Amino acid sequence: MKRFDKGYIYSALISDLLTCLVIAYIFMGDFFLDETAKKDDILAAIPFFAMAFIITYLCFVAYRIVYYMTSGYELTEKEIKCCRGVLFKKSSVLEYTNIHAINKKQGILYRIFGIAVLTLDSGSANTSHTAEITVIEKSGTVDALIRELNALKEGGKRNAESAQEEILLSDNDILYSFTSKRKMLYTLISIASTAFFTAVLGISAITVTGIAKSVLSLDGLGTWGQYFIYSGLITLSAILILSVISFIGTMIHSFIGYHDFKITRRGKEIQISYGLLERQTNTFSHDRIKALKISQGLVQRALGFATIKLEVIGYTLDGDNSNSADLGVLVPFCKYDEVREILEKVLPDYIPDEKQTKSVSFFPFMSYFMLFLAIVTGAVLLQTVLTMLILSVSSSLIATTCFVTVGVAVILLIIKTLSAVLSYKTNGLAISSGKITAYYGGFTKNITVFMTKNLTAAENVTTPLRKKAGITSLVMHIKTNEMSNEIKVHIQKDGLSKEMEDLLIL
Repeated sequence: MKRFDKGYIYSALISDLLTCLVIAYIFMGDFFLDETAKKDDILAAIPFFAMAFIITYLCFVAYRIVYYMTSGYELTEKEIKCCRGVLFKKSSVLEYTNIHAINKKQGILYRIFGIAVLTLDSGSANTSHTAEITVIEKSGTVDALIRELNALKEGGKRNAESAQEEILLSDNDILYSFTSKRKMLYTLISIASTAFFTAVLGISAITVTGIAKSVLSLDGLGTWGQYFIYSGLITLSAILILSVISFIGTMIHSFIGYHDFKITRRGKEIQISYGLLERQTNTFSHDRIKALKISQGLVQRALGFATIKLEVIGYTLDGDNSNSADLGVLVPFCKYDEVREILEKVLPDYIPDEKQTKSVSFFPFMSYFMLFLAIVTGAVLLQTVLTMLILSVSSSLIATTCFVTVGVAVILLIIKTLSAVLSYKTNGLAISSGKITAYYGGFTKNITVFMTKNLTAAENVTTPLRKKAGITSLVMHIKTNEMSNEIKVHIQKDGLSKEMEDLLIL
């Protein structure tokens, strides 16, 4: 069994040294930097501090050396084997034909030492958050392994010469590139989204507080002119501060996280690579895709932009050890009108069909929320008013409390109404030969496309009144990880359940 590359030890020891320094600063920083600490005490503590630091670091060194000595991998005729771990030894075996996704990752230290992490996943729901096979090798060796494994999982045979063959990609092979212009638009739309929702919250707060000022005649809030000026300045300041934070975060995410983002395809193999500080290269077969999702936030929807994501077990934004079941990004940002053109190049089978059905009633989108809001608002008002009466609180304060509570409830109702209107217009379904396209979402519009062969279950969620009216909500489950396998389309004709049942039977 071949050991991992020695570059792993060097990069890990540098990373561990930085970790030890951070730990030392956390536990000892206050003591050494405290102005009240005596010089003699600091000098006396230095030897003990140095000894503790050295012992801690030696523990890290010992762990890395033992990990290196006991870890490795081997390629046989039919499978790849991997052993790794120190306290908990893990041995994994994965047949080439069961390889679901191949991912290559390089952190900044790994790039300095010219090594990379290769992870392989079988697509099992039980291992959807952890790679089954991990290999740490030279970057060039990892690239050669990727090419060889791609051939082996299609039924090919091991060939040392073909494993080293260099495959050059031309500009024509690049199907999508996240350019600087697109990144700037992506950043500006993120800022616009932040500013919009901050403004909505600010206006709502000004309105509710204004009602309280009107009822209580609060002189501390100044005249009406002063009140609106101060409120406006506070809201504008909040918009500015949050927009700056959004700008910085999105710029870092788009220009560093999505650095040199490219999609390439050769035959059935799709490769997505991105990242500056941590370079990720994800490779998977077309037939391993479980679903495709097109998302549009409220501002994206208004301006005509979208994001395209993929559901492929073993490929997520966070790489091989993700603790979330989030989808992997196929296209971070594009015009909505370009979606069909991009999919024709990359995944023509997943081009969404036009809606064949639509929501048949608006009120069910609001009914449960209105009932819940009425109960909560009534309970809060009743409890608050009774408490204030017992405490002999002034009637003006009681009235103000009631106005504020009702005002908050009205604002929530308005927001929910807007979301319900968007959901009513969005929800729908299209069923064609071998493919299902689901439209759903409120403020965020989602279009999910998946093959009928990946449909594992369908639920008919209804109530006696809805059943009498012939309407239902459909919950579809697809073959994917356990955390995000539901697709819900609301308030459709009850007859669709029969069509879903027929698909499952087939």
